[in-house]
Amino acid sequence: MTQEELTAIFADEAIAPFLNTRHATFKERGWAAQLPAQDELYQAILAEPNLLRRPIIRKGEQVVIGFDQEKLQQLLIND
Repeated sequence: MTQEELTAIFADEAIAPFLNTRHATFKERGWAAQLPAQDELYQAILAEPNLLRRPIIRKGEQVVIGFDQEKLQQLLIND
């Protein structure tokens, strides 16, 4: 994933719901209390992509991150 892709995916979305809160980096940096600035967070994700929940499913401009059955079904149905 690139910085441009992260920016495109999260431009209008809050990133916090898509973070893997069980990841060691998330815990070690104390991000549960407060997330860092967006640029620092993006750099951390680029260095350690597992900071984002899985799966990441992209269809055109639509992206579903994490297992959200309802959103995944909508993505598959809207062909």
